[in-house]
Parts: sequence; structure tokens; C-alpha cells
Amino acid sequence: MNEKIADPSIQNLIPLLINHHSMKMSVEIDQFSYVKKLAMLTQLYLELRLPLQNALRAAEADLSNWWFDATPDRRALGDAAVNNALGLQPDLPEVHLAYATHLYLAYRDYERARVQLAIARRGLVNNAQAILLEAFMDRRQGRFGRAIQEFNEAITRDPANTVAITELAHTFYNMRQFHAAEQAFDPLIELLPEQLVIKAQKAWDVIFMETGVDTAARSAIAALPASMANDSNALWIRLDLALNDRDWPQAGELLDRIKAAGEDDDVVGYHLILLALLQGEQPGANPSFAEKREQWNRKVQKSPGNAYLLSHLAMADVFLNKKEATIAEAKRAVEILPISKDAVDGPEIAINLAIVYAWTQELDMAFETFVNL
Repeated sequence: MNEKIADPSIQNLIPLLINHHSMKMSVEIDQFSYVKKLAMLTQLYLELRLPLQNALRAAEADLSNWWFDATPDRRALGDAAVNNALGLQPDLPEVHLAYATHLYLAYRDYERARVQLAIARRGLVNNAQAILLEAFMDRRQGRFGRAIQEFNEAITRDPANTVAITELAHTFYNMRQFHAAEQAFDPLIELLPEQLVIKAQKAWDVIFMETGVDTAARSAIAALPASMANDSNALWIRLDLALNDRDWPQAGELLDRIKAAGEDDDVVGYHLILLALLQGEQPGANPSFAEKREQWNRKVQKSPGNAYLLSHLAMADVFLNKKEATIAEAKRAVEILPISKDAVDGPEIAINLAIVYAWTQELDMAFETFVNL
């Protein structure tokens, strides 16, 4: 029999925990589209008779879900593409950069990825993309100081590289170096004056996160033109503001708009369940959550090593009063992706465990989890 989970009596705590979850995923996955480029590589080479390097540059891809759903089939696809590419031109630096990126994204195999990156950089000495990959790996391994140096090096090589500038700002934010983050945002705003939402992101990441005062963020959001009403980044900031205001109806409406804007369904589903918990909904009130739970369960069965999916499954089981299952799942997710393995996403998985403990009345364990973050 499932143990009854306590009524949500810690509503003041949870919105503070989920602010980080609401932030947009790091742009590093979008920047590194080489893995799926490789998946198309052989076909492009054989059918179009393009040089391999041009084929690498020509193929387009979207890797926005790679971290969340790196299934064995997708990994195998990348493995086969890498092998094909190496067979075609084993000495091409771009192939080794693609191989390194594949090892990083699909396996988090930093050691092997660094070997391939070292080979690539012999022929791509001043390549900002290669420098960025090194920075991403250093950051995930908790070497934030080195990552900052590498982001700055990439910016020196390519001053207009908005990915490097954005990630430098995010890294300072992650380190709670708010003044440095503020300075890092400024050139990004200058380079992309038409992307007004960056000012709102700066106000949220820097001013609110340092001071708890959201006036600047609200002003920046209010100043956005009507044409940006459904901008994904702006919607996430609005959602954070609604959650902080305990404006649950507004939060629900924003999640619907975020989903309509094309956000990953699993991420939206996670927040919808969390919103239901905050509102004190009963487990059977929304049948779609049980359906979403089964979808996640099937994905977990297919990819048992995916900490994100397992962590989302744990949140669904919190709502469905499956106390033993939810704690086991959340703990297992932390074991799969500890902070020592991923200093960027590992803390988010640990935060989910703390939420699970808090909502199942294991408050001592919740605070112990926070102390270790």
C-alpha cells in the first residue's frame, strides 16, 4: 500500500527551489550540432559527392533533447556516423571535433572526448568551437575557473561569438559572481540589440538572484513589444514571476503557452505536476498526470541510465502518493548523475531529490540534501 504523502505545507519553500529549473537550458547543445551532422554525413557524401568538410558544415540538426533522451538507439546512430566519418577522412580535424562532441554529449565520457579534442585542436588551433567544447567539459567537471578562462579565450578569438559570451555570463551566475555576470551580459546586449529579452534575463539572473528584488525583471518584461509575447525565454521569466507571486492560474496559462511555443513536453510536464502539487491538487484530480507518469516510465525502461527522465518520474510519483517509489527513483537519479560527474546539471537532480524528501515529510533528509549542494 502506498504511504500517504503529506499535504503541501511547505509551499513557501518550493518556488525557491524551482527557479533554477525554470531557466532555459544552456545553449551549448544547440551550438554543438555535430553529432546529428555526422548522422547525415555518409549519405551527404555519397549522394552529393561533397567534400567531407562541406558536408559537416551543410547538414542541419537540432540536439535540444539530447541530454534528456540519449537513448541507446541514438547513441548507436552517433557511433555509426562517427565510424563512417573516420573511415572516410580519418585525419580531418572537424571529424575529431565531432567525435569529441559525440563522446561528450552522448556519453559524458570526458576523458575520451579530450583525447579526440586534442587531435582536433592540432588542426584547429584558434577555432572557437573547439575552445568552447573544452570549456563546456571543464565546467561540467567543476573546473569553473578554467572554464571561465576558456570562454574568455573563445571570445578573444571570436569577439562576436554570442554563445561564448552567453555561457560566460551563465558560468558567473552559477558561481554566484553576480557583478561579473552583469558585466558579461553587457556585450551580449550590445551585440544583439534586437533581442530585448536578454535585458530581462540579465535582470532576473543578476539582480533578482542576488537581491531577491524582482522590480527590474518585471520592468524589463513589461517593456517587451507585443511581438515578443510568446518568446520562450520571456515566457520562462514570466513563469518564475508568477510562481513567486503564487499566481497559480497565471502559471498554468504560461505553461500552456510555453508548450505551444515548442518547449520540450517532458520539461513542461514536470512543471505542470509541480504546479499541481503547489496548488494542493489530489492525486486523481488530473488523469493526464498518470498518463504522463507512464510515458516517463516507458522512457526510463528504455533508457534506465537517464537521470533526467528518472528524476521526472520521481516527481510524478510524488503527486501520485507513491512515496517509496518516488524516493527510490530520485535517489537513483542522483546516483546516476552526481554533482561529481556533472557540476552543471547534477545539482538540479539533487534539488529534485530534496523536493521529493520535503513533500514526503522527510524534512531532515531534505535539508541534509541542501546542505550538500
